Amino acid sequence: FIYRGKGIEDLLLALAQSLAAHPQCRGQVRLTLAGGTAPEMTFDPAGNYLDGLREQISTLHLEDVVDWQLDLPSAQIPSTIQAHHVMVLPYRESKKLSFLGQMRGTSGALSWANACGRGVITSNARAFAEEVAGGNGITYQQGDTASLSNALNRLILDPQQAQQWADRAGEIGRQRQWANTAQRFAELFRDACKEPLR
Repeated sequence: FIYRGKGIEDLLLALAQSLAAHPQCRGQVRLTLAGGTAPEMTFDPAGNYLDGLREQISTLHLEDVVDWQLDLPSAQIPSTIQAHHVMVLPYRESKKLSFLGQMRGTSGALSWANACGRGVITSNARAFAEEVAGGNGITYQQGDTASLSNALNRLILDPQQAQQWADRAGEIGRQRQWANTAQRFAELFRDACKEPLR
């Protein structure tokens, strides 16, 4: 879902900074904002979030480089991810959840990226850094738009990185297929059953 707290505003600002630094790439770089929309967004006391994003896109003069794919049917998720070079997850750690301690989860979107063989640029929120430590992407300091812009700049200047990340993500995706996971569990249980009782 697209909602406040995922750092989309940071991504838009970072993209504008990157395109300002590399104007020659403006026709070659596109961003697709994809995700579900929740009806309560319309009645948010802070205003309609999607309208706020559209206003920011207009203010940053990004209308020509941003596409929308809202309420994407689940059957179209893989083809949508694979139609792009990289997934960007600019999450910010929720202040409410930070009171509960360190979050170790990531996101379904990150799992989809690996399953679809696509690398990721992600913030260091939650356990995202661990998930891309295998060479399937990079992290930046959450909330630091200059750092995110630098990550985008490196990708713009060396697009081959996207292929390297995709190759590694594909390997991770294959390792995590349910059949392979089930096989590892079966082996673990077989080994555990061979241990003598004490």
